[in-house]
Amino acid sequence: MDLLRGLAILLVVAFHSVTILSRVDLVPPAWLKEITDFFALYRMPTLMFLSGLLLPKSLKKGSGTYFLGKLRSVWWPYLIWSAVTAIVFSRDGGSVSAIFSLLNAGSYLWFLYFIGIFYFVAYLVKSFNFFVVGAAIFGIAVLVSFGSPGIVVHTRMFYLMTFFFLGAFAGRHWDAFLALTDRRESLFAAVVAAIGGAFAAYFDFKSGPAFIALTLAFVIAACHLSRKVVDHRWTHLPNYVGRNSLKFYVSHFPAIYLFDVMAVRLGVTNTDIIVLASIVFALSVGLILSVAAERSKAVQWLFAVPNFGKPAAVRPANA
Repeated sequence: MDLLRGLAILLVVAFHSVTILSRVDLVPPAWLKEITDFFALYRMPTLMFLSGLLLPKSLKKGSGTYFLGKLRSVWWPYLIWSAVTAIVFSRDGGSVSAIFSLLNAGSYLWFLYFIGIFYFVAYLVKSFNFFVVGAAIFGIAVLVSFGSPGIVVHTRMFYLMTFFFLGAFAGRHWDAFLALTDRRESLFAAVVAAIGGAFAAYFDFKSGPAFIALTLAFVIAACHLSRKVVDHRWTHLPNYVGRNSLKFYVSHFPAIYLFDVMAVRLGVTNTDIIVLASIVFALSVGLILSVAAERSKAVQWLFAVPNFGKPAAVRPANA
């Protein structure tokens, strides 16, 4: 869980290190864009699947604890870092419509917005078979995808919700899921996912319902391979990022942007240097915040409302 979530967050950081360059009028290096495009079909669906894996355990905590937990660790950091976004990017906050636009999945924080909605929907359908729920939502995603371009965000929302509930189904049948991912046939899924990633990079495919088979193949292959390497030394960093995914996720985007602005003002124009250095800077910021949150209630407020009187333990938003 931690390894895959950490790797997915690292891919998100790399992706945004490329896209944010356009905000400072620079063209991203082709080699890194190809790498990030390779994973374009897989990044966010995998994160949603992993979030869904934890849903059955979360639902067992009782209604009050369940909803309070989501308010504390999903909607609270969403509001806090939406405010940070408005300040860093000079977003208009002087009108109700501007504020609504920002809070209505109008920034890089849309993942938290979506997952907050998914948790609410999950409570309403908790007594149903999550595989059936996921299949029904996928049908909605397909239907919405034929609509006007103006509802594309809803296509993405329903498509990603599909993986959330498929993950929840796997979480309810954990032993069977592990048995599936441990099969040697999972290596065939890895080959399929690799071919799909190569096509996505070459043809600039975007994640969507048409590629669900490829994405499921990637999820299965990733789960299989992660269980083989989880104890290797090189996994320490992604494991740590995975355990503190919320801190790295919410802080990386403004960190990369501010670094790029500073680099341009200092006259640095080599994009290879800028993107690599911005990734290191963003991860350093996430690391500092993660360590600080372990020691300070004040820093914890940036990511969740602390449990006063209890041992400090700030869990990621999708826990």
